[in-house]
Amino acid sequence: MDLDLAQVRAFVRAADELHFGRAAAALYLTQQALSKRVRRLEETLGSALFTRGRGPVELTAAGARFLPYARELLALGAAAARSVRGEQLPLKVDVWGPVHRPLSLLGELVSAYPDLLLELSMRRSLGSALDAVAGGDLDVAWGRAHDLGHPWPAGVRRRLVCLEPIAVGVLAGHPLADAGAVGAAELREHGLWIPFEDRPPELTGLLRAYAAALDVPITGTALNLGVEHTIAELRRHPRRVTPLGAWWQLPADVVRVPLRPTPYLPWSVVWRADNAHPLLPRLLALLPGSHTIRFDPARDWLPEPDRADLPRAAPNRRVPAPR
Repeated sequence: MDLDLAQVRAFVRAADELHFGRAAAALYLTQQALSKRVRRLEETLGSALFTRGRGPVELTAAGARFLPYARELLALGAAAARSVRGEQLPLKVDVWGPVHRPLSLLGELVSAYPDLLLELSMRRSLGSALDAVAGGDLDVAWGRAHDLGHPWPAGVRRRLVCLEPIAVGVLAGHPLADAGAVGAAELREHGLWIPFEDRPPELTGLLRAYAAALDVPITGTALNLGVEHTIAELRRHPRRVTPLGAWWQLPADVVRVPLRPTPYLPWSVVWRADNAHPLLPRLLALLPGSHTIRFDPARDWLPEPDRADLPRAAPNRRVPAPR
């Protein structure tokens, strides 16, 4: 059986995105071209890899079984090509998603240190990336290290690097749009809506814990297709109040309002202890240290497990915005 790596790459990207349009854009293909590559791969393998219909794209059981081997095929192909050219292998890093702090932080590092070679992926959940780190398919992953729903894998280390503040977004004209900040009383009146129900568990766990701590009603919608879909749903339901990153770029008709107390999404860097990649120690050394983390318990909020990860002598100052 001859496998075409271009077809395999199209499958892996579609599996990461679970959206053929976004996968095609990431590979600089038309959606039709990407779909054709995936179809041809399915014909070669003799099995459907995705379910297709009016609902969200999902992996079939065969697709889920094939995915780790497909990633390995791409990694081996890249390694073989670089060995011929004598090039150094990049660090394989999962940055969770496109709008969060890890991606912009790594972008700043790569701009400052062009020889820091990184190969990025976006699994949108630390839970889905942990097995890849433990198995050697990924060198580094990012995410919140709690509420994952399964034990932490042996031999995998983590270090808290930064806190990303969470605000709420409302449409212009919403009763809270002109508020200087939103607290428990306002949230109890309007409630919180999140564009997911239980996945990714580390994020839903944090937001539901925040709502419970403030005694705020919270509702979720099962389908989550990313930030653009969240904004579109907000426009369809203009009374909704939804959590958004305080540093995200938002369209003009969406108003960001600070939360009091301010919840944070903690970002930890994760790697396998015995990973011998020569660039790994350098990346870990370049990342901000624990002394840069600022958390004020009088104004800020984290679940108890995440508070335990904070440096013991963290100064009570505000978290600086990214440059």
